[in-house]
Amino acid sequence: MPAMRPTATMSAANTATPPKHAGAPEGQPSYSPWSLNSGTDVAVSGGDNKLTAPSAAKQTLFIDKPATPYQKDTFGGGRLSGNMGSMQASTTSHSGGGVHHYSAQAEVQGPNASFDWQKSHAGRMGVSSAQVTGEANSFKAQAQAGVSADTGSHAYTAALTAKAETGVGVTASANHDFNRHVGGYVKGEAKAGASAFAEGVATLDPKTATAMVSGQVGAGATAGVYGTAGGHVGRVHGSVTAGAVAGASAQAGGKFGLENGFLKQSADVNTALGVGTHVKSDVAVDLRHHIKPGIASGLRPALGNAMAVPAPAIAIEPEKSGIERLFAKAFGRE
Repeated sequence: MPAMRPTATMSAANTATPPKHAGAPEGQPSYSPWSLNSGTDVAVSGGDNKLTAPSAAKQTLFIDKPATPYQKDTFGGGRLSGNMGSMQASTTSHSGGGVHHYSAQAEVQGPNASFDWQKSHAGRMGVSSAQVTGEANSFKAQAQAGVSADTGSHAYTAALTAKAETGVGVTASANHDFNRHVGGYVKGEAKAGASAFAEGVATLDPKTATAMVSGQVGAGATAGVYGTAGGHVGRVHGSVTAGAVAGASAQAGGKFGLENGFLKQSADVNTALGVGTHVKSDVAVDLRHHIKPGIASGLRPALGNAMAVPAPAIAIEPEKSGIERLFAKAFGRE
């Protein structure tokens, strides 16, 4: 069962976006990286199989204490943000059109702080930018219990998830674009944290020949450092990431039932203690059709003002390439 987003959303810590070259295409291609782990894998993952409510579902709030944000500009153009924490508890319900959804969820977040600094410079050789971010979360916990049923498709799911985590992290990056066709970047990260989770899921979906019960629990504490180098030449983008992770973790889970027409039974118990390495590489080719920078920069602001749109980029949407039109027609989205 794929991970789904929680119904109730809470304010997230500040995350900054590095400046981009003015003539670069908007958006980024979706990468399909390959990953390699060697040594001892000490990563812990789980606790994210949450139910997604229908768009017309009704949410009832019982506790709603939003974060009180604090923000201060620092020397050199930096920005310090933080808050003393937040809390929310609610129920979500929907019944209509053969679709029924009932869930209860809660989230508590303790004091957290983040720092962001970024600068950019345009010169004869192109545009350079640099960014430093830091984040510290004292405590965060979330939980959800619910059921979802589609009587028309006879698909039923019940899920119970809980997760708690704490951690700190620092990221620094530098980027240089010689022009819209050639550029590169380097990035370094350091992270440390601890987490624990528990989840149980039961699902029945005759159309996919699935009737499965599964559950898992886990906890771990890790610290890692990572380095990334990447860039783009024309429409080809790529990067390589290498890192090392140290810590301890324990995870146990099992499932039993029919999944996509296969009878499956599994029980897994994993423990790790020590140091692991992580290597990831990705390459992608941008097949989209883009408006030329001169046209985009010249027409978007003018038409944006004339059309009273919130962002100039909305005024002129880049034409679709032949590949994009083919997929749009195949999936009925054109």
